[in-house]
Amino acid sequence: MSFQGQAFDRVEQDHSGAGDELPTYDDLAASNGPNSRFGRWQGWIEKRAAERYRDVTPQERQRRRERGWGNEIDPTYQDQQQDLPSRAIPPPLPPRSINVPAPMIVHEPPTPQPTLQIRTMNLVQQESEAEAPPDTPPLPALPFLPQRLKPTHLKMFNFGSRFLPHSTTPIRCLLPILSDRLILIGHDEGLSVLDIYHQTWDSAGHVVQHGPDEAQARAIWLGEGVFQMTVLEAESTGDGTPQGVVLALVGPGPAQGRDSESVRSLRMYNLSSLTSLAKWAVANKGSKPLDLAHAAPNWSTQSTPTKKRHRPTSSFAKSLRNLIEQPRQDHSEPSSSSYHNLLSPTASLRSHTSITGRNGQASPTPSLGSLREGSSEGHDRSPDEGRPSTPTRGDSWDIIDDLPLRWATDFVPLASAGSRLLHASILSYALWKDEARKGTGGQLLAVATKSNILLYETPKGERAFHFVKEFYTPLTPRSITFFQQAVHEMARSSSDASARHHGHRRSNSGSSMHVTSESPRAAHTIDYGIHTSLFVVFEKKAGWIRLADSAVGEWELWDDPSSNVSLHANPSVVSNASRRSRASSDVTPHHPKWTPPARVHLEMGEGRTQDLYLLTKGLLSHLLPCPLPTHSLPPLHAVIWQAPPSSVTVRLCGMSAYDDGDEPFMQLIALGEDGVEVREIPLAALMTKGKGKGRARPVEERSAFEDVGGGAAFMCTGGHWDNPERAYYSSTMAQGYMNAMSPPGLSSSLSPGGLRYSASMSSTSTYGSVDTDRMVSDLKREQGVYGVCRKSLDDWRVFWVGGSAMYEDDDDEEPLNGDF
Repeated sequence: MSFQGQAFDRVEQDHSGAGDELPTYDDLAASNGPNSRFGRWQGWIEKRAAERYRDVTPQERQRRRERGWGNEIDPTYQDQQQDLPSRAIPPPLPPRSINVPAPMIVHEPPTPQPTLQIRTMNLVQQESEAEAPPDTPPLPALPFLPQRLKPTHLKMFNFGSRFLPHSTTPIRCLLPILSDRLILIGHDEGLSVLDIYHQTWDSAGHVVQHGPDEAQARAIWLGEGVFQMTVLEAESTGDGTPQGVVLALVGPGPAQGRDSESVRSLRMYNLSSLTSLAKWAVANKGSKPLDLAHAAPNWSTQSTPTKKRHRPTSSFAKSLRNLIEQPRQDHSEPSSSSYHNLLSPTASLRSHTSITGRNGQASPTPSLGSLREGSSEGHDRSPDEGRPSTPTRGDSWDIIDDLPLRWATDFVPLASAGSRLLHASILSYALWKDEARKGTGGQLLAVATKSNILLYETPKGERAFHFVKEFYTPLTPRSITFFQQAVHEMARSSSDASARHHGHRRSNSGSSMHVTSESPRAAHTIDYGIHTSLFVVFEKKAGWIRLADSAVGEWELWDDPSSNVSLHANPSVVSNASRRSRASSDVTPHHPKWTPPARVHLEMGEGRTQDLYLLTKGLLSHLLPCPLPTHSLPPLHAVIWQAPPSSVTVRLCGMSAYDDGDEPFMQLIALGEDGVEVREIPLAALMTKGKGKGRARPVEERSAFEDVGGGAAFMCTGGHWDNPERAYYSSTMAQGYMNAMSPPGLSSSLSPGGLRYSASMSSTSTYGSVDTDRMVSDLKREQGVYGVCRKSLDDWRVFWVGGSAMYEDDDDEEPLNGDF
């Protein structure tokens, strides 16, 4: 017999059972003795039942049945029990060894039973009343509590939960829209949106509005990384969706860029499409993000067919062709460049309007309506040019499922057919606009590639970018920034100057030098005025490129250990900050890195203004006057940082009309690999520095450092999270007045539709009152700084730093009233 058969015989079986019917208790008791398993089990059950009901009288059991606590006995069951033979009552059990008092039973009233109510009248009215949502406003959000960086005035605000990352890949850029209620996040894998005030439904059916400390990030698309975003033009239509153009640098994601060299390109997106796309991602919280890497091959360029010119040109992307230079047949530089006549020496400083070298009145700014209603005539693009954007299965915009993909692909590539940017991999770009010029034009675009920098401009009265010239770079540029530079030349005699004039001919200048000197043998200075140049940061060095004549030079800070100049050359201007800069040479890294320059505008009263630049290399930052010279000079103030920053931002605080009792000060915010560091310098010390007799007093600074858990990087300026109510109220009033006083098509710096952008996009309206202009200026000056920090390996967060002395708590230990 097998092992399984032996094991089966050991199992207790009922060999006398009748068929498949289960045996009764009486059958088991008759077939099994008291010592069998069934007998022992039956005895144990009867014993426990006798113990449970031993102290319960028959009257108490009857009372329980009436209350419903006991088991209701079915009358049919009682009749069946009477027909059964009587059984002997088991003998009473011996008393327990431990006397446990029985619980006292309290006579309670019967348990109330729920009543069922059936409504048979007015059923339609009852249903309509039940479906009506409650007419209650959303519950207010909790206050957004900041983190103070004492003893300075700076405040830090962290968005969202500290357990949920905003992105799992490095964040490259931010673009706040809709009054900073939504923040577009560009990262290596695609585009996301940070919903600052997201709303949810509670159990009672009310809308609950969450605050910025509960902000949530939603993915919009994947497959195409976004590395840089800037608003070129913007206009509010009053419907909550701003109209405009966004210049973005996009490229393939990490998965597509591993096998082959990733090629990044510049595109001009529709701002309203990006805003609608962000709203769609917020509204559809459970939806999957768009996969542009796999959906792109099935789409073609969004444009109106040339054969159907009778159709209205409703596509915004079609009209963006007006912003792009038409392809040229040859690649030679245009002969009528606006930079050929820039380099002409004058005795006095030129105004900013002379940078372009064009004269004439500025034409009024055309509205974006004309841009959207552009002519359909133009050169057709090749099918493989740019990213496709329209479904091949139809041209209808009525397909709801395709709207998100159409919004995401509503763009026009900047590189047209035959352009130098068509097959070039773009690293970064920089924009500059002449704020003194009214109307369109006067905007410069510099595009950096691996081996050169391409310069584009928009002439006066136009909005299309035209190619100007190309600059070769021996090294790969890390960043490029426009700045103002003063050009001077020293000459010992007129004969030397004449020889130098004939020996060194500037390219395409078209003008001769004018020497101003009383004596032919006396030294004289040749002033070429103020010119726009490029500040180029390389891996270990920084240089400048003048746009007018392509002259180049290398930057060196005053008393830089690696330069040939020293502070001992001019001991009279050596200050305490300069001496500290010499002492910092021991702690400076072996190869200190440069950061892009920062510019600040000072209002010194009585209509006098002064612009300053902040140059940073390694641990050292120098505050220099604007325009910057071509050679090193002693700084107005020097700052030594605890750790090398990757970017430094300058803010002015305490300069508004309502800052009573607050001494104005300059706030320097440095973001780097170690965290956030801030310095506050009184403006009075900078304005009176070097004036008067006696030794200059050392400048008293306030400093603070905050470890954010990882490296921090600068993204953009904007936001008033230290007092968002006041910022929203002031911007709404200012925009309402400007809209009432401005002519059609003129956009201002603040729009009630929700877009806040810098002065590089649009100039402030001159039709507003003095108070309105001052309000707009104060709001722009009080803007904070958006940054990104890395918390862990796959955790990147967005934060904001800002604030001033006017919004301090009364219970602070140290009153911040500007007393340094």
